[in-house]
This record gives sequence, C-alpha cells and structure tokens, in this order.
Amino acid sequence: MKEFLKKAHLFCLLATFPLIGVSVSLSQGFLVLSFFFGLADLLREKRFEDIFPKHRLFQISLALFVWYWIVFFLHLALDRENPSSLRSAWNGELKDFFLFCGFLSVGFVKKEDTPRLFHALFWLFLILIFTGIAGGFTPVRLSRLISDLYKESHTYKFTHPLGSFFSVPLYISIGLMNTHLTFGGLLQFFSAFAIFSFLKTLQEGNIRKIAWTGILLGLYVLVLLLNQARSSMIGAGVTLLLAGIHIFFLRKELPKSFLVKGGVAFLGLLLILGTALAISPAGKKVIGPLFGKEKHTDSGRTFIWDSSFPLIQEHPLIGVGPGNYNRAIDEVRSKHSEEYPELAYFYEVTQRGHAHNDYFHLASVFGLPATIIYLSLAASLVFFLFQSKLGFHQILFFYGLLGFFVSGLFQCYFQDDEVVILFWLLLGLFVKSSELESDRT
Repeated sequence: MKEFLKKAHLFCLLATFPLIGVSVSLSQGFLVLSFFFGLADLLREKRFEDIFPKHRLFQISLALFVWYWIVFFLHLALDRENPSSLRSAWNGELKDFFLFCGFLSVGFVKKEDTPRLFHALFWLFLILIFTGIAGGFTPVRLSRLISDLYKESHTYKFTHPLGSFFSVPLYISIGLMNTHLTFGGLLQFFSAFAIFSFLKTLQEGNIRKIAWTGILLGLYVLVLLLNQARSSMIGAGVTLLLAGIHIFFLRKELPKSFLVKGGVAFLGLLLILGTALAISPAGKKVIGPLFGKEKHTDSGRTFIWDSSFPLIQEHPLIGVGPGNYNRAIDEVRSKHSEEYPELAYFYEVTQRGHAHNDYFHLASVFGLPATIIYLSLAASLVFFLFQSKLGFHQILFFYGLLGFFVSGLFQCYFQDDEVVILFWLLLGLFVKSSELESDRT
C-alpha cells in the first residue's frame, strides 16, 4: 500500500502537467487524484508537518482563500435579501480553492522525484507549441475534432479565420482550448523559458542545441502571434523584462553582450515574421492589434469596468460576495442604461461573467482586502524569485508567474480554470524547489 500511494500520487501529478494543454477536465481529474493519493500517503505515515508548507508564499495564498470564505459567511449572515447559496458561490469563485490543491500536491513529492516535474512541464510546453501550430492552420477547433469522436457536441465548431497567407488559410490559434485568451494565458508562462534557453545554448556553443532551441523559439513566437491574445503578450513582455534584469544584472548567468545579440536575434525573428505577415491580408489582421489597431472587444472592457467600479465603491470591504457578480453588475448596468439611454444597447450586449481585470474582479466580489492580499502575493513572489538560488534551467519556468499578474490587468486569468491550475502548480513547484535548495545549501 505504501508504494502504491507514492507511485499513484506521482503518476497522477506528472500526468496533470501535460494534460493542462489537452483537456481541463482531465487535468483537474488527475489533480484531484494526485492530491488525495499524496494526502493519504502522508496521513498513513503520520507526517502531518509535511502537509502544509511553511513558506511565506503559501501563507499568503492560504490567507486569500480564508478571506474568500469569511466574505461568503458574512454575506450569508448580513445579506438576507440576496443571500449567496453555497452552490452558486462554489460555481462562481469559491471553486478556485479546489485548484489550490495543486499547490499542496506538488509539496507532497519526494526530493528525488522533483526533477521529473520539470520534465512534465517541458512536455506541456511542447504540447502547447505543436497544438498551437496545428490550430493556426485548421478551420475546425482541435478540441472538436477529438470530442466529436465519442460524443455529440453542441459548442461552436469552427475557429475564427484570419484570411490567407500566400493562399494558405490562417486561423486564430487556440490549440486544444476553447478560447484564444485561455490558450494565450498558458503560452505566456513559457516566454522566459523559450527566450533564455536559446540564449544559454548560444553561450554554450552546441550547434545541435542551438538549432533545436532556435526552432522551438521560432515556433513559440509564431504561435503567440497567431493566438492574438494581447493581454498575454503584454504579460510575456514584462516577464522577459524582469527575467532579463535578474539573469543579466543580478545572477549574471549570461554576458551583457547577449543583451545586444539576443535583442538583435529576437527582433530579427520578429521582423522576418512580421514582414511575412504584413504583406498579406491575414498577416495584417495578426499584427495590426499589436500596433494599436482597435479590436471589437476593446470598448467592451470600458463598459465592464464602468459597471464594476460602483460595486467596489458601494462594498469596499466585503464586495458583493462570491457567486453574486453577474446579478450585481446587471443592476448597475440597468441604472446606467436609464442614465445614458444612448448606451443602453452596449450595456446590454457586453459580456458578463467577470470584470476582465483580476484586481477589479477581486475587489468587486471580495472587497479591497482581497485585492491587497493578491498584490502582496505578487510582491512576495518577486522578492523570493529574485532571492532564489535555483539552477538556471529550473528558474526559467517560474518567471512566467510574474507576467501572470500583469496579464491580469486586462483579463481575468485568475478566474480562468485552465490557466489558474498551472499557476498554482508552478507556484507550488517554486516553493518546493526553493525549500529543497535551501536544505541543500
């Protein structure tokens, strides 16, 4: 039984990482199994002290979810007219606590098995790249090609066309995900890994590695451009900026001359791809929004944010409560439609569901204290990441966590199950790796 629990936990956790790029249901299923197998193993051995990490990042993360539940019970007690039911609250924001199990599950892994988690992360990177390439040239959503084999699906079958490039049709790349925003959110986690792995091979001078990492970098940039998620591109840009500062000036892993060489190589790659895309109608659709061309979704954010601010103003401490965002924002939109009848149509048709900004959404639903805790998590991560002594190839996987907090300024990635599951797994792996490195030192 002892060996079964350990092997089952590790197997399910290793499967979770690559399955994130394949199916949210499968990845969550294996995540749950890995957590319960790992927890059962610790309880059987009575290693209660190993269940919860003692790291500050875990404490802040746990404090955020404790505040979630405090707000929920306060609304149960205070808001008698519009009480939050546990079912609606769980289906809304409270279910994110379930994904937080990924943080704990990584902590259950034995020291000698930790490197295998990095290998699983690399497999996820490859899955995202190659499904992204396939999705960019396929009119039917890749997920539908799979799901239609065993069930009748009623979701939208086709992906959005971008036009043709030298008679080759191009489509917005979403991989095996359901939206390009979700796929972009996953891609941005690997921006530092793709760029700095290539620069490291240039320093080492191994021709085969240079060719391999160069091909992966080129494919990664192409998929990122075809994906069209500007929020993730902005997050990736900030990731590269902070990672560059840390690697070049603090850790001094790469010579500063590579700032010029790497910059020229990256800009050259962008120039080649950009020029090739710019001479075709499809390419103009790809690169146009990157240079300020407005997309049809841009004005929608204005109406969503405008409707969210009154919720924060009226409920600054405990928000409107989990599961209540749609109801509360509809009330605000109705009032605004009466005040500005010429904008009534836009208030009616603009997307619901979340605030399209992680910080606004947290403040709207859980009050400003939740946003402060979330910001403190971001600040603490920067501190611990810049203090980390992890190896070069390991730490590259964690810089994307910094960009995640920036991407959340324009999109609710912290509310996106497909993306936040990887966030918690990466954060847990960073804490686990840091503790092991500290013990070794």
